[in-house]
Amino acid sequence: MPTYQHDLTITNRLRISPSKQLGDGSTQTDVIEAAVCIAKATDTDTGEVASTDPWVSIDLSDVTAADFVALDALTGLPQHAVDQFTVWHELQKDGLEKQLQARASAPREMAAPWSS
Repeated sequence: MPTYQHDLTITNRLRISPSKQLGDGSTQTDVIEAAVCIAKATDTDTGEVASTDPWVSIDLSDVTAADFVALDALTGLPQHAVDQFTVWHELQKDGLEKQLQARASAPREMAAPWSS
């Protein structure tokens, strides 16, 4: 049975909404609403890699004005976003492993053994 190493990279590519309503009904400016995240699985036996790198949206329904930190005052991604991206990553693992398993049994091109 293969062993997989999973990695999550939350990039600095952010989608910023000029104005967005939070879960408490307040409206804030320059709100991070998504980031590009890279979920990667590596088959540690073969070194084969499968990955995905979509824009992953942030659910703001639990964020209040009291929780909100202005974009220019942030020193890192808000913890609620990191937590959501971590959950998203967990949901990607099975699919990435299945991609690696499918590749292992897929037909591949080879030179004929009698050719030189």
